[in-house]
Amino acid sequence: MIRRTLYPLFNQIRFKIFTISSILPLTAALTLGFIVFHYSITIITNNEYERIQMLSKRADDQLNQYLYDMRMAFSLLSGDIVRNGSSLTQSDIVKVLEQYKYGSTSFWQEVYYVSNDLTKYPSSGIKDPPKSKLKQLFDETVQDNTNLYSMGPYLDTAKGLTFSFSRIVRSGADINGILVADINLANLNDSIAKINFDRRISMILYNKQYDPVLTDIKLTSGKYSPLMPVLKGWLQDKSHTHDFIEVKETNTRYLVTRSFIGFNEFSLVYFVDENSFLSKVNDLRTFAFYLAVVCSLLMIVSSLHLAGYINKPIRKMIRDMEKVKSGNLKTRIQFSRNDEFLTLSNSFNDMLIRIETLIEEKSKVEVMKKQAELKALQSQINPHFLYNTLNSINALLDLKRTEQIPVIVRSLVRLFQYTMDKQGEWVQIETELNGLQYYVELQQIRYANKFKIEYNLSDTLLQLGILKLTLQPIVENCIFHGIKGKGRQGIIKVGGEIQPNRSSVLLYVEDNGVGIRPERLSTLLEQKEPMVPKLDGYNSIGLNNVHERLQLHFGPEFGLKIWSEVDKGTRVEIHYPVVLLDRSEKECML
Repeated sequence: MIRRTLYPLFNQIRFKIFTISSILPLTAALTLGFIVFHYSITIITNNEYERIQMLSKRADDQLNQYLYDMRMAFSLLSGDIVRNGSSLTQSDIVKVLEQYKYGSTSFWQEVYYVSNDLTKYPSSGIKDPPKSKLKQLFDETVQDNTNLYSMGPYLDTAKGLTFSFSRIVRSGADINGILVADINLANLNDSIAKINFDRRISMILYNKQYDPVLTDIKLTSGKYSPLMPVLKGWLQDKSHTHDFIEVKETNTRYLVTRSFIGFNEFSLVYFVDENSFLSKVNDLRTFAFYLAVVCSLLMIVSSLHLAGYINKPIRKMIRDMEKVKSGNLKTRIQFSRNDEFLTLSNSFNDMLIRIETLIEEKSKVEVMKKQAELKALQSQINPHFLYNTLNSINALLDLKRTEQIPVIVRSLVRLFQYTMDKQGEWVQIETELNGLQYYVELQQIRYANKFKIEYNLSDTLLQLGILKLTLQPIVENCIFHGIKGKGRQGIIKVGGEIQPNRSSVLLYVEDNGVGIRPERLSTLLEQKEPMVPKLDGYNSIGLNNVHERLQLHFGPEFGLKIWSEVDKGTRVEIHYPVVLLDRSEKECML
C-alpha cells in the first residue's frame, strides 16, 4: 500500500527537481564536510600522538639512563665488597656503602648489603626492615638472577612507600649476598615529571604487576578514579601500543600510548583527554552543524518554491489534458507567464483546434461514407432473394394457393419501394416498422410461418425518429441465425420505451432461437461484416454496420448491446437519443 502511494510521488517532476536542487547538493556538502571533519580529526590526533611519542621517548631515555647508572654503581659496589674476600669486616662494608651513598645515584634513599644469613649492613641508622621482608627480597633477587631486580612499591613501616632495586653479589660462582638500594620516589617522580611540560598530557609508570610507580596526573580526581580500572584492563593486552579508550562513567575518551622500559616489563603510559585537543574542532563542528541546518532549511524552502514554480503549470496542463482525454476538446490552456510554458500551451491549444477540425472532417467523411454504403445497399437487389421469392410464387401456383400471390407481390414491391426510396436518412419508427413488416411477410410465406413476430411499442414512441434500416438487419439476423435452425416455431419480439430521463430511446429485438456462443458474442460488434454476407437473405447491412452508424451520429456511449444464451435465445438492444422529425422530415435532436 505504501509503495503504491509513494511510487507516483517519486516519479513526479517536482520531486526530481527538489531532489536535484536540494537533496543532492546537501548530500554532497554533508559528505564533503564529514570527510573534511574526520580528516581534520585524524591529522590533529596524529599530531597529538607524535607529541606524546616525543615526551614518552624523552622520559624513556631518562629512565634507561638512570637504570644504566644504577647498574654501573651496583657493579662498582659489588667489586669493592668482594675484592677483600672473607677478610672484609662489617665496618668495611659500611664504609664502602657510604662511599656510594651520593654521587650519580642521588635518587638513592638508602643503600645496604644483605648477607646470606640475612644480616643487613646499612649505610645509615634507619631502622631495619623485618627479617621476613629481607628474606623475601633476598629470595626474589636470587631467583630472578639478573643484574638488576626491582621490588615495589611496598609499604615500609620506617620509610613509608618504598621502591627497591637489588643485585646479587658474587664471589666467583658463590653468592655472598645482595646489594639493595631504596629509591626516593618523590625525587625521581619530580625528575621525570619535569620532562612532561604539557599541561594536558598525563604520565604513569607501571611495574609488571600493573601497580603505579611514578605518576604525573593532569586530571581531576573525578576523572582519574574511573579511568584507572579501564586503563589497567587495556594494559593487560600487550598487543596495543596506542589506542582510544572510553570511560563510560564520565563519557570521556582518552588517547593512550604505552612503551616498555628496558627491564622487568615496566610500562610507561601517556594519556590525554580527547576533548582537550579536539575541543576547537568540536566547537567548529557545532558551529558547522547549526550553519548546515540553517543553510539546509533555506535550500529546502527555495527548492520547494522552485519545484512548485515549475510543477504548478505542469499540474494545470495535466488537469486540462485530462479534460481533453475525457472528450472535452473545447478545453484551452491559459497561462499569464511569459516563458516556455506559454509556448507549450499555445502549441497545445493549436493542436486541439487542429484535432477538432480533423475530427469534424472525419465525422463528415464517415457519415457520408455510411450514407453512400446505405444507398449502395438500397440500390441493390439480392438476385438470390428475388429468385427465392419468384420460386415461392411459382410454388403457390402449383399448390393452387393463388390467393397468397398478391400478398407476396405487394410486399415485395413495397419493400423495394421503402429500400430504394430517396427520402432522408431519418424516418419515423412507425415507417421503419412498416418496411420491416413487408420483409417479415415475405420470409413468413417462404418459411411457411416457421416464426411469428410480436410488436410492443407505444404510439408516442412510434412518432419518434430512427435511422433508416436499423431494425430490419437485426430481425434478419434473428431469422437466419437464430430461428432458421430451430426445430419448433420461433418468436421474435420487437419493443421499446422512452427512458425515464426522457432524453434517450431503448428499442429491443429478441428471439427464442439457438442463441450465440460466448466466444462469438464477445466479438460480434467488433467484427467487420461484408456488405453482402453469405446467407440466404436480402441486402443484409449487418449488426456492425448499424452499431457504427449509431455511434457516428451520437457517440461511443450509444449503439447496440447484445445478450444471448445458447439454446434459449438472443436479445439486441438499440440505445440512442430521442430524435424528433418535423413535417419536412428534417432531423432535430433533443
